[in-house]
Amino acid sequence: MTTYPHERQIEYWVSRAIEDYFGNQGYDVVVLPNTQTAENQIPYDHLFAGTGVKVFGFQYKRLKNGAKDYWSIDIAQFRQLSNYGWIYYALPEITSVRQRRNALHLIAIIKSTSLRNKIGTAVNGERRLLQSEIRGGLLYYRWGGFVQGLFSCKLGWRPSSPDELRSVFRDSAGTLSSLTDIYIVPLDVRDTRLAIRISPFMTDIRDDNFDFGIELR
Repeated sequence: MTTYPHERQIEYWVSRAIEDYFGNQGYDVVVLPNTQTAENQIPYDHLFAGTGVKVFGFQYKRLKNGAKDYWSIDIAQFRQLSNYGWIYYALPEITSVRQRRNALHLIAIIKSTSLRNKIGTAVNGERRLLQSEIRGGLLYYRWGGFVQGLFSCKLGWRPSSPDELRSVFRDSAGTLSSLTDIYIVPLDVRDTRLAIRISPFMTDIRDDNFDFGIELR
């Protein structure tokens, strides 16, 4: 039986494509480690210097093959994610490494709350979400529609202040550090070019004077 690309491969391909997307929009994307102390490294006041920011997170689930292709949804994790309306499942429909260059456009982006009626009965703490199920009326987005919704304030989270963002990250550090990717993107690149990606691929930074390499004007 053919094995589809591993979850870590998907994460890498998609996250790199997202960085490239925002880079093409004029942002300078800085990557921070996704740890319980990540919130200490974020330049909150600089990010909120203009019209505000949007925040979103992705939790990836590898497509698995069988009689019918499916994604395994961990029920305990699902319950955690359901507390954050700005965290989405990124469900890849990638079956070959040959699709890596188009990975960003081959993920179905779904709110965890949209899956509540689909979870049903779990087996060994997991629910198999069939690929065919997202074709049956389940609301999901492709990247183009998702990013349009992000900047039109229909998707993602727009914290009202640096303190609100700092508070959520601090109080939810244990849960959020188990996620794959979190993005903080200013609504207007003319206000500040700095965008943040918080990623598990980065080694922890233990320098309080970390230099972003960007003039924080």
